[in-house]
Amino acid sequence: MSGILEFVKELFSQFASGSGSFIDIANAQRGWAIGWFFLILIWLLSGFASFEFANSTGMHGKKHFWIGLLLPVVYPLVLLVRKLVIRAKAVSEAKRETERITAERDRIEAERRRIDATPNKDNFTKLKGSSDANSIKAQFRLELADGSALMIAKILEAQDALAVFELESSEGETPRVLRMPYTKMARIERV
Repeated sequence: MSGILEFVKELFSQFASGSGSFIDIANAQRGWAIGWFFLILIWLLSGFASFEFANSTGMHGKKHFWIGLLLPVVYPLVLLVRKLVIRAKAVSEAKRETERITAERDRIEAERRRIDATPNKDNFTKLKGSSDANSIKAQFRLELADGSALMIAKILEAQDALAVFELESSEGETPRVLRMPYTKMARIERV
């Protein structure tokens, strides 16, 4: 350890005095030792980097450690590029999958909200179970055959020829009940 400190002190003093070049300052033994140290360090780091990059991409790391020692610097860079490409593909695949799931969820939600069949007793019976008795806000939008629409708070009853429902009302108002035959209805959808 003291040898290294002496070398650094000598190197600094030579640079500070401005005499000689780097080759003149460092003696041949120390210069070669430092050079070999860095070469061996880069050689070993190439093997370990290859091992790490191979393990992170799911490959057998031991084999790639030895290949990294045989092809220092180049092989770890090849594995690093491979790792980055795999990660980019995984991210784009995850993004596509998320978009697909979101689109599917939106499609199912739109399908759940919309009933295209002509309103009849069966459809209103199904919807009646999903209407909340304590709801203030309208839960359904009923399009009539003449093109107008009503906001329905709750479906009260579904009979053979007509449906009975409670219309949307403001807070404090008494809710209005409406009986309407299915023939005057065009379509109903959830809101």
